[in-house]
Amino acid sequence: DSRITFTRGSTATFFDSTGTLQTAAVNAARFDTNPATLAPLGLLIEEQRTNSIRNNTMQGAVAGTPGTLPTNWVTALSGLTQTVVGTGTQNGITYIDLRFNGTTTIAGGIQIKPDGNAGAIAATASQAWAMSSWIAIVGGSTANTTGQRLVVNEYSAGPTYLRTAVVATNILASGSTLTRVSGAITTGASTTIVEPIIILDANSGVAIDITLRIGLPQLEQGAFATSVIPTTTTALTRSADVADITGTNFSSWYNASEGTFAAFASLLSASTYRPIIQSDDGTTNNRIYIDCNSGPIRAVSSVSGSNQCLISLNSVSANTPFKVASAFKLNDCAASLNAGIVGTDTTATMPTVDRLRLGFDAVNYMNGYLQRISYYPRRLPDSTLQALTS
Repeated sequence: DSRITFTRGSTATFFDSTGTLQTAAVNAARFDTNPATLAPLGLLIEEQRTNSIRNNTMQGAVAGTPGTLPTNWVTALSGLTQTVVGTGTQNGITYIDLRFNGTTTIAGGIQIKPDGNAGAIAATASQAWAMSSWIAIVGGSTANTTGQRLVVNEYSAGPTYLRTAVVATNILASGSTLTRVSGAITTGASTTIVEPIIILDANSGVAIDITLRIGLPQLEQGAFATSVIPTTTTALTRSADVADITGTNFSSWYNASEGTFAAFASLLSASTYRPIIQSDDGTTNNRIYIDCNSGPIRAVSSVSGSNQCLISLNSVSANTPFKVASAFKLNDCAASLNAGIVGTDTTATMPTVDRLRLGFDAVNYMNGYLQRISYYPRRLPDSTLQALTS
């Protein structure tokens, strides 16, 4: 909608309608698609994130046995032979194919470190870190491996090894289908360095032959993985997505005395606070908003920093679409989630607002998708709220 102002200070990635990874320009909105099902997901709104893996696009790789790994990459082979089969692009995803074969001479299996040995990525205690990678089996099999994992090794200054934190297990479950696997860990009390690793566990004296396709690995500070940030030589940051409606683009349709908002959305994570939509006066003191409060969806109005209306609905789950509608009027507020029982509040006054923010509240970001936003300049009946969200 031309009334929406959208900004983002960097490029960012998304999947187009064919399931191909594309790059959106600075200040260009992203309408994302599920690459597996080709289902449209909606307008993607994400917070700022940094990919700490400096070269996830395989720069510097040379085919051969053992070949040359991408710059900054390191492997540990337990006596196996390594072959860099080659690099390429699949559905816009830059990848490298690595073959490992032979008989292991020590226990430990195969370790692939996409940002080298410990020392490159600084961390602090009690930080959440998410690791992700596209991965597939394009030759051989997992025979004689005892597990396939994403892990993060943690170190204190030195570096001195502290522990291995498991990010994700069974990462090759999709077999030959290139699939993004991800997970997150929280660092320990003494951690100052983190080291992302793809591991295929194996005992000593076993025959292994497997060719892996690894695409765009990512390590980012946060409790869940966000859209891929391609890198070539250094860690890179994707700026936050900001979408809002201000000035006459807002005042021309907004009714200050009553109204109804409806939102169709989904979240990458529902375990912490996530704003969905918010009308405010440029502060958090006077606002009407719909949010996810660590699970439950809420409809809230606030005047001079004091909640006037607070309706708490059922909880939602990550990556699960939901529909919510919320009506506001003096002493007559109501909301419904997914056609559920209507929650009401009869003690509300209406704040004075002059803008609408989509998927952020000036501090927090929804980290998810908006498929549809509707506004009605009156307080719709309870039955209509349910019908809108069915």
